[in-house]
Amino acid sequence: MIEGLPDFPTLAEERAFISNWVQVFSDTIDNRLGVRPIIYNSKYVANTYYTTSIASTHELWLAWWRGTGTSNPPVSSDTPLWGDWLFWQWTDEWSVPGIAGAVDGDVFQGTTEELMQLAIGRDPSSPSGIVSITDFEVDEGYFSWSPLFSGSNQGILDGTTAERVTSEAYLSAASQEISIHGDPNGWFLRCLSGIGSPPSDPATNLAIPATGSIGFWLKTEDPGMTVRIALDDPSTADRGIEKSILADGQWHLYEWFLSDDNEWEGWVNGDGIISGSTVTLDSIQFFGAGDVTLYLDAIAHNPMGSLVIVEGDFDTDGDVDGDDLQAWRSGFGLITGATLTDGDANGDGDVDGDDFMIWQLHFGGDSVSYSVHSTIPEPTNAAIFLILLALGLLTKRRISLQSSPLNG
Repeated sequence: MIEGLPDFPTLAEERAFISNWVQVFSDTIDNRLGVRPIIYNSKYVANTYYTTSIASTHELWLAWWRGTGTSNPPVSSDTPLWGDWLFWQWTDEWSVPGIAGAVDGDVFQGTTEELMQLAIGRDPSSPSGIVSITDFEVDEGYFSWSPLFSGSNQGILDGTTAERVTSEAYLSAASQEISIHGDPNGWFLRCLSGIGSPPSDPATNLAIPATGSIGFWLKTEDPGMTVRIALDDPSTADRGIEKSILADGQWHLYEWFLSDDNEWEGWVNGDGIISGSTVTLDSIQFFGAGDVTLYLDAIAHNPMGSLVIVEGDFDTDGDVDGDDLQAWRSGFGLITGATLTDGDANGDGDVDGDDFMIWQLHFGGDSVSYSVHSTIPEPTNAAIFLILLALGLLTKRRISLQSSPLNG
């Protein structure tokens, strides 16, 4: 926010001074954090007090209260030096339930995924961070096939279903309820992954790096079940070792580490070793007897390690607080070989502003969590995040958000 502008004898001198000051400040931020700040100003100030050099290298947060709501947004010709705005503050008199008084109303020119990138300062193609395969928030993603589809099933009877529900969820608001009507003497259910036809075809499935871990969360009160995960590697198939499913009515993580040969067994022409550079998810496989119900959520891959993390917990005590900030300060400036306890939150081997942003985003967290950094969109919808601000879609490309009162 650039306000309290100085006075000079001529507009040219004033423009040169302000633009030079902004450039020095911006260079300082960029050198320390690797990102350029966004410039917030009114339409008049944006069009009057900046040089083309500043406008062409910075994003604009435009404060322009037009009195027409969000139905008539500014266009690039309104701010010709800058082109399109990134944020548009369209009012300072918005009301939000639970907040006394007026608040500013702003619109983001982009998608929720792009806003998340902006908030945490990370490119979505970065190899660090957990990748969501299917989270069931919008649809069933890669697990939309009927549980009766696979010819490998054994003892699975008619009436077995797998449906997205909002009554249970580990992450956010939805999960998949799997109700199995099975042979009381025993059954095997292969829940297929994929968006192509046939499913589980590596050519039309999601390829992921063969590093780190892959897994999901389950909840059930029905005892006696076990679970495995099956991967195409890529022309053979291997399965994770069988794990017992806890029947305590709580969510539990079941994950397998791709580089640990002790966690894999050969399946279809497989040798029990994950040897490909990438793999695809063939299926999640359940074993049990009789009729049972369980819930599946947050199927994910972390190329850097476990799916169980506390973001920004540098001292690994289970919470994110001032002690972790001190750990980051102590490690700040390390450029190679840094670890989590040095303050390296994103696993890239150094301690810098990106790691501070992650700490800041998760400050106050005190429980082990599944946290998405980069998200692979599900077949028809990208995962939606609630981050830092309350969000609501304005158009396909614009997100409306509210903030605490600012000086317009």
